[in-house]
Amino acid sequence: MTGDTHYDLETLAELAEGLLDVGTARQVREHLAVCDPCGELLADLAAVREVLAATPTPAMPMGVALRIDKALAAEAETRRGGGVGLAETPDWDELMRDAPWERPIEAPAFAEAPEPVRLGVVSDDGTIVPARSRTARRRRWAMPAVAAAAAAVVVGTAVASTSLLMASGGDSGGSVAPPPVAQPSQSAPAEREKDRQTARAYALTDSGHNYSDSELRMRLGKFLGPAPALKGDSEDADQVAKCVSTISDRSNLDVFAVDQGQYNGQEALIVTSWKHRTAKKVRIDIVDPFNCKNLRRPSLGLW
Repeated sequence: MTGDTHYDLETLAELAEGLLDVGTARQVREHLAVCDPCGELLADLAAVREVLAATPTPAMPMGVALRIDKALAAEAETRRGGGVGLAETPDWDELMRDAPWERPIEAPAFAEAPEPVRLGVVSDDGTIVPARSRTARRRRWAMPAVAAAAAAVVVGTAVASTSLLMASGGDSGGSVAPPPVAQPSQSAPAEREKDRQTARAYALTDSGHNYSDSELRMRLGKFLGPAPALKGDSEDADQVAKCVSTISDRSNLDVFAVDQGQYNGQEALIVTSWKHRTAKKVRIDIVDPFNCKNLRRPSLGLW
């Protein structure tokens, strides 16, 4: 890389933190020797690092510390007993319950829709007379029309039945043909599928993508949008619906997209809810698909 091109902030930040390998760090330093803009960015990052280091770290709530100590003691006791200590997924909701930054999310208050203004007619003296409603007049003649149509159907059915009986009356041994039975429509499964899609308020996809923390900070629309949608009922869909209902009740937000994939190599449900629809801000919940437990703390992202 020459002085005509520049490194991004992430690479410079990793250099400042000492996270780059020896070869890459040497290349970046050689570039900094000939590139003043990148050198200024690195100096700004160093200043930010000093400010963050001087900021006091808030103390961990006593309830959280006690629960962590209890969990560590239980794991140590299990290992001393000769058993194999399996790393279970922590219950982040329970551990972070007393954290000072956790606040209940309140549902936004929707303003009541204003009452529509009724139109009127300007009279000769300048006053406005409300326009007459035609609903009542339409209903007065609509009910007799419906009753007359129903009566015509009944009379027509009776006449048709009488004609069939008269045609077969001379032959006592003949049998009257049974009325035709309506066959089930071929489009019934498609209609049931359409009803299920209408009842489900969110899009369910199965991308199988292995999400990382860096990808979850990007716009999720490019991951969840092209993913194949799931159709039909299944045990997985029912279990996902129960988990989505639990998350929606817990966050008081509307879930609009759910993807079945992985998070850092572990099976997970990526549940997105609208936090601010106009600004395209969403809440992201990463949960275990089997017990609906959080695999990490809920966070905000962009759609």
